[in-house]
Amino acid sequence: MVSPIKRFINDLNPTNLRYLFYLVTPNETTYYRVEDVPQFIDRTVSWFIILVLIETTVLLLTGRRHMIALNDSITSITSGIFSQLPKVGSRVISLVVYTYIYENYRVFDVSYDSVWLWVFAFLAQDLAFYLAHRAIHEAGIFWSFHQMHHSSEYYNLTTALRKGCFQEFGTTFFECLQAFITPPSMFITHKALNLLYQFWIHNELIPKLGPLEYILNTPSHHRVHHGRNPYCIDKNYAGVLIIWDRIFGTFEEERPEERPVYGLVENVNTFNPLYLQLFEFKALGWDKPQLKNSEHKDIFPGIWNKIKAVYMPPGYFPGLETKQFFWWRYMKEPSSGIPEV
Repeated sequence: MVSPIKRFINDLNPTNLRYLFYLVTPNETTYYRVEDVPQFIDRTVSWFIILVLIETTVLLLTGRRHMIALNDSITSITSGIFSQLPKVGSRVISLVVYTYIYENYRVFDVSYDSVWLWVFAFLAQDLAFYLAHRAIHEAGIFWSFHQMHHSSEYYNLTTALRKGCFQEFGTTFFECLQAFITPPSMFITHKALNLLYQFWIHNELIPKLGPLEYILNTPSHHRVHHGRNPYCIDKNYAGVLIIWDRIFGTFEEERPEERPVYGLVENVNTFNPLYLQLFEFKALGWDKPQLKNSEHKDIFPGIWNKIKAVYMPPGYFPGLETKQFFWWRYMKEPSSGIPEV
């Protein structure tokens, strides 16, 4: 049995580091069976720790201590551990549904080692992430699955680990749309690599990356996504490729004159990871439909309006315009009612 220290050192190899940047070839990341797919996330934990330590050291040595806080980082790391709980045999829940669809309803068979299938799976998973990520921001109560990730008022590598325990339930539908073509082993590979790529973009140290900004999701683009400034709301949902935001009209450039301020629109003053995982379910599912105006009248009068308060966008109130996208409504003007910061 390999000791934890030896395993930690063994995992600090260039291949595992490349996983964090999606710098892989089809040949080395194509597997016939799900059982053959490596535990990519487990293999990169050593690099998570090293990169967090490097970032922290740089912030402290360059006089930017205000960009990181120990209590906040502990909350983020604890939340990352919590997020591993809703798993089936250490694999994501979506894989169970996905495998059933693929085995019973796939449209046609493609050789599992086809490069074109690998490219298709990469694009399909990235698009699925965009759609799912957008849904868990805009589709009412679905926001409760994801708001945990945005609850930090800091933006550093530990923020990437701050995951919602229930997020998998909000993304499974979109991921399983690929199951009619892509084999489960290829799906689970790209799902893991897509997620790992998003680790390094959670930082304020890396500036804009020139021409890469047009194609890839970068730290600059994702800083906007995490901002609570009015111009940042409901923007830049990308996983790896920013092209989906450009295509669907949700792209927003980072503004040097108005740097993103991080956190929720209404921040919650606690570092309790369990409370942060759960409070939004009550806030959106119960508190919002019961809101009253200054005259003590219901803002959402009647049963139908109270139901709308739950499934309409989190920022929706009567009188604000919404538009249709896929199966949910989104705010026509996402910045409406968002206070300046």
